[in-house]
Parts: sequence; C-alpha cells; structure tokens
Amino acid sequence: MISPEEEKFYLQWEKDRVLPHFKRKPFLKGLSLSLLFGILILILTELGWYERANMIANRSGNGIWMLIAIVIFSFGFAWIYQQFTFEMNEQRFHEIKNLKNKK
Repeated sequence: MISPEEEKFYLQWEKDRVLPHFKRKPFLKGLSLSLLFGILILILTELGWYERANMIANRSGNGIWMLIAIVIFSFGFAWIYQQFTFEMNEQRFHEIKNLKNKK
C-alpha cells in the first residue's frame, strides 16, 4: 500500500526527473556542510591540536594554499552530494513505481 506522502513524491518526481540534474538546494547544503568541516580543520590547525601536523604545515606552505584546497574540496563535495541526492530520489521513485505496478 502506498502512502499519500509517497504518492505525492511519485507525482512530483515524475515531473522533476526530466529536468536537468542541477538542483540548487542540495548543492548549497553540501557546500555548507563541507565548508563547515573545512573551517573546523582550520580552527584545529590554529589551536595547535596536533603539533607534528602544525610543524609540517608551517614548514611546507602558507595558509592561502590551505584555503584554496578547502574551497576546491568543498565544491567537489557539494557536487557529489547533489548527485547523491538525485540518485536517492531516483531510487525511491523506482521503488514506488514497482509497488504501483505490482497492484
């Protein structure tokens, strides 16, 4: 038996799945999570939590490279998170479609 929530999702996703895969909301959610994680890494680095990592970081480069790396990884993670949410919605759509076809 399909719940009204699943039926609503099925009808909405049936329309949305033909649109381009880029959706702003999951991309921004993934970007904010990854930037938050990057800021946490910067804070731990500045606090001197791990001495050996600080010695290597201070010896081999400056902070701008670390910021560039965090931004690049953040955008990559945001894109992966966006693709992941699309695939999860697509899988849910197919499961509901199979339940409807069994009836």
